[in-house]
Amino acid sequence: MKDKIIKIIIFAVAILDCILALAFAFSFNEDKKDSYSQAQLVQAQNPTLMADLATATPETLPDLVTKYQDEMKSLNDSLKGVQLQKDILYTYLQDLKGLDENNFEQYKADFPARAEALFAKCDNKQAYVDGFNAVNSYKDLESYVRKIENEYAALKQSYLEGCNYMKAANSFISRADNINQTASASKKASDLQDFQNDLQSFKSGARLQATFMFIGYFLGGLTLFLMLFFALVKIVKEFKTSYKILIVLALFALVIFIGYLIGSPVLSPSAIKMGLTVSEFKMVNAACFTFYVCLLGALLAIFVTSIMNAIKNRK
Repeated sequence: MKDKIIKIIIFAVAILDCILALAFAFSFNEDKKDSYSQAQLVQAQNPTLMADLATATPETLPDLVTKYQDEMKSLNDSLKGVQLQKDILYTYLQDLKGLDENNFEQYKADFPARAEALFAKCDNKQAYVDGFNAVNSYKDLESYVRKIENEYAALKQSYLEGCNYMKAANSFISRADNINQTASASKKASDLQDFQNDLQSFKSGARLQATFMFIGYFLGGLTLFLMLFFALVKIVKEFKTSYKILIVLALFALVIFIGYLIGSPVLSPSAIKMGLTVSEFKMVNAACFTFYVCLLGALLAIFVTSIMNAIKNRK
């Protein structure tokens, strides 16, 4: 009877979590889902822009649009510079990855000329030249390549974050510019008010999302805690017959750990849009890896059990 009550409690909490997830999914306007994420991104990186748009008037709008259009042009020029550094580093990294024991010495001998051409417009030319010159043999190359890979990943992530922010900011500035170009004063005022109402709804949506996420994580954590708590209680009371649970829990923890280790440290565009850190993104990868492994394990268990039962029935 106790086991049945425990299962009902865990199942009820899990169902509540699912209902919450569905309510969260249907609480946002599908046509404006991109604007929700863009508003959160701009709010996080440039809250002044959002505040200025929210308090703009038809009279102040022209100067406001000009100000932020100039800011976006400056950011675009800056991103072009970052892209150039990223492309140079990528080319250098491909050079290094193409080396082996047979061509390393020749590349090292030709490196001064190669460095002059490759790093002509590089901001960190001397650092890369000194770094490679410190690699005395092919055996020492692996650690240096890992260092360059990490630098490239960080530079690429910074570039993608900048591009995503600029895209999000430009979407709001463009809408403000379109309103500013409206000839009719009354329509201009009306469109601006609609725009500001949308901005306010985006902020409310962000707060709602944060609330749903908090409750969702809480219920998910509660579900996991209840499962582990009652499993441990059963193990303590009936250790001889419950040791298998410990093995399963250990394997589950191992799968999560492996999933985190193999998770990519490079944020995807979607991860950047959601504001995930590298650690959070690796946890998402670990969760996905764990889900796939558990799903595959369940399918294999069903398949193997069916075969074993069929063999037993034939006997």
